[in-house]
Amino acid sequence: MKTALTSTRVELLREDRVAQTVWRLALPTMAASVVQTLNSFLDRIFVGRLGPEALAAVGVGSQMLFLTMALAMAVSTGATAIVARMAGANDQASLRAAARQALGLAFALGIGFTLLGYLLLPQIIRWYGLEPGADAQARQFLWLALLGAPGSFLMMGLSGTFRGLGDTRSPMYASIVATAVHIVGDYLLIFGNFGFPRLGIQGAGIAMALSLWAGAFMLWAQQWLGTRRELALPALPDWHWWRRILRIGLPASARTFIYTTSSVMFTGILAATAAGTAAVAALPIGLTAESIAFMPGFAFAIAASALVGQALGAKNERLAERFGWAAAWQSCAVMTTMAIVFYLFAEQFAGLFTSDPQVKALAVAYLRINALTEPLLAFGMTLAGALQGAGDSLKAMMATFITQWVVRIPLAYLLALGFGWDAVGAWWAMALSSGFSGLLMIALFKHGGWKKVKV
Repeated sequence: MKTALTSTRVELLREDRVAQTVWRLALPTMAASVVQTLNSFLDRIFVGRLGPEALAAVGVGSQMLFLTMALAMAVSTGATAIVARMAGANDQASLRAAARQALGLAFALGIGFTLLGYLLLPQIIRWYGLEPGADAQARQFLWLALLGAPGSFLMMGLSGTFRGLGDTRSPMYASIVATAVHIVGDYLLIFGNFGFPRLGIQGAGIAMALSLWAGAFMLWAQQWLGTRRELALPALPDWHWWRRILRIGLPASARTFIYTTSSVMFTGILAATAAGTAAVAALPIGLTAESIAFMPGFAFAIAASALVGQALGAKNERLAERFGWAAAWQSCAVMTTMAIVFYLFAEQFAGLFTSDPQVKALAVAYLRINALTEPLLAFGMTLAGALQGAGDSLKAMMATFITQWVVRIPLAYLLALGFGWDAVGAWWAMALSSGFSGLLMIALFKHGGWKKVKV
């Protein structure tokens, strides 16, 4: 194993192949994002055949499972930063300890979150105020889907270790397997095809749980059967390591909660505009387009995280900085290209989702206004990943908080309601805050304080 890890480090840290290395690590993550998007799309189609109550139930259940992924991200981000640093330093003993502790921490948190989820399930579902039929189906779905929560944590923890080693292909393969299990499970268990029982919404919950465990097992098997077998066995809890992992990972996880809570407030501002329901309906159309653009941004952030961490571990700060900027510029190039497409074909894209003239017009405005700051958003996303890879996730979290709560929400209220610009004012607030986020992350990365952070 020592030889394999050392050769990986040497290959990744070649100074004459910075751009190629960034692209090679980002591409599998982009492919995995496409697969996950396809998974969500097909899942909604299958569940949609059960009726609107089932769609509402799975929508609510998916939000709760999304919180699971947000917490699991704490282990994943912490593992990536520490494993990358140890791989760069060729510190095999610490690398093994970090990877095995991350695996144990992921499993412990997964079990704990699952038990907490079952304990709070009735209160959580009641909080949404669903109609009786949708309420009952949400409970049935979540009761079974929550069984996959430990698998979700394991999958994220193992992915973090692989990415820290500079291996983004293994998580991609796991995503493909998980998606295949999910879609096949939906087809067989929701409708009772090929002799399987027709379970409806319960079948959707079982398919979700099985897919998460399948992804986790795929990653574990790749470690156990490959050159990293020693990393596939969780170690007994070591509070020192757990604190190190969570000190980096929790701020990264908190970024997701900041986005989620600010999105709720932003939607409330839209609902209070003159456009009201039409503005709220236009928002997910725009977000769907942006989610496609987010794929490369997220992929390059992952690449930057691993490469910056490894370069710092090798005590090559100049190379770490080169990796960060190379990833940011490549992300900017791809996301700018996509922004141009959405700007030019905004009407056609919006028309795929709605025929309502007002909703369509607002969605077109969203796409064209937000396209203007997409290049800066690319820098913001990617350099945040670079900071997290350096272990400086607290700065990335604070930048997100300032962007969302200090800039976006007050500005949206001022432009949409105070100045009377209605939903278009909210779109400008979103675009300007995204641009501000990019400028802020550029300033933080240029400052260089991340180079001195200890993990």
